Amino acid sequence: MAFRFIHTADWQIAKPFARFPAQLAGELAAARVSAIKRIAGIARGSGAAHVLVAGDVFDNDRLDALTLRRALEHMRAESDITFLLLPGNHDPAKAGGIWERLVRLGLPGNITVLDAARAHAVSAECTVLPAPLTSKSPGRDPTEWMADAQSAPGQIRVGLAHGSIQGFSSDGESTAPIAPDRAARAGLDYLALGDWHGTTRIDARTWYSGTPEPDRFPDNDPGNVLAVAIEGAGAPPSVTVVRSAQFTWIKREVMLADAADITALDARLSGLSPALASVLLRLRVSGSLTLADAAALRQWQESFEGRVRHLELDDASLSVRASAQDLAIAGEDGALRDAALALAEISNDVAHSDSAAATRALQMLYAFAAKVRQEAS
Repeated sequence: MAFRFIHTADWQIAKPFARFPAQLAGELAAARVSAIKRIAGIARGSGAAHVLVAGDVFDNDRLDALTLRRALEHMRAESDITFLLLPGNHDPAKAGGIWERLVRLGLPGNITVLDAARAHAVSAECTVLPAPLTSKSPGRDPTEWMADAQSAPGQIRVGLAHGSIQGFSSDGESTAPIAPDRAARAGLDYLALGDWHGTTRIDARTWYSGTPEPDRFPDNDPGNVLAVAIEGAGAPPSVTVVRSAQFTWIKREVMLADAADITALDARLSGLSPALASVLLRLRVSGSLTLADAAALRQWQESFEGRVRHLELDDASLSVRASAQDLAIAGEDGALRDAALALAEISNDVAHSDSAAATRALQMLYAFAAKVRQEAS
């Protein structure tokens, strides 16, 4: 009979999102806790009774008691699922640390804290070999002990660790380096890793699950958990990537040349997700637009912001030029026309120290003139 479990990591409950508006920051933080229920649902749907969390359950080890209780209660509510929690570098198992505080608060019966490097039998078929971190910077391979760890004959051996495969980590320089062939060296049927926030296959028996709820604009496929099934000791694991995220973080780059490109951009972005209201989008635009087209881009931005949860528009690489048609909106003569011509001359001179300021002034002037013309018509 196969042993089935969910491999997840890097929940980082109570992670702050200070760079975002307060309401959105609160929603993103709440999604990290509500992910527990979603993960439990995925476990049931996969026929799994165990969720293995490969480190960084909490964002830091100084969280208040209320935050800890809420996390515990969310797991307690999923009483048919057993959660096996591994201390990571954000929440290490140190004296007087967060895990001792959790024990004092009272752990629900379906939570097991794997805070010691010793074999833990989770069922008649499987033994988990955990490698808890006891400090933020252990500077050694915490999985070394697994090679000599004993388990009953015929039992499935699953390693659980938090760290970097030869410098491959979320910050590019892990202080817990893990041997890339640890699964083979230790006779593991599967090595469940945390630290890298994206879903990544190292080899057939070694995977990073990634964080179940993204926390940045990604290059590495976050927002998943792994449903793992192992038929027996020595059998290759079956690994299925399952989407778990409430929010989808996306970044895109696009070059714009005219209003038609803006229309095409809208059509392309509208198809990003069936639920745009849960999308956080970072959009970088480059190219060159006339004043009229730049105004159309701003109108599109205001409209699209209402359709997604969050939009960051980076237009630092976008140049704006004043066409003859643009300048015509200022009239054929008069002070407004003179001001537009003067600003256009400075704006088109990229070597001029006030070129960028002149471009912004031109855009404001164009918007003002267009509004006046519209109201007069």
